[in-house]
Amino acid sequence: MITLKKVIRLNAASCIIFALIFLIKPTKSAVFLGRETPAPDIVLLALGLGLLANGLHLLWASFQPLPSKTLVLYFSAGDFIWVFASLSLVALGVWITTASGISAALIVATMVAALGVLQIIKRKEMGKC
Repeated sequence: MITLKKVIRLNAASCIIFALIFLIKPTKSAVFLGRETPAPDIVLLALGLGLLANGLHLLWASFQPLPSKTLVLYFSAGDFIWVFASLSLVALGVWITTASGISAALIVATMVAALGVLQIIKRKEMGKC
């Protein structure tokens, strides 16, 4: 059974895994995504730090008996911003330009969108304020 706790923890794991990738291998990550026009390392490092903080916050939230609707909406909004940013970078041909980078970005964006929607649905199913 899919529960809010499981969805939030999966989201946390995703954030933390990508944070570690961006923090440990920023140049390789940037070149994988956009060989000819890679993002500067500082962008990947900042993104990695943001994802790490978000992942740890998600992990904390997953231990709450009933995360507030506001908190769940906050996390989902972050997910939807990630999706919008990814799609925008792909569409504009900025930093995500390789075939493998585009494929990876679209797969991750789809997964992140699903997590954002599932968080809202599962929190709504739990009811209460």
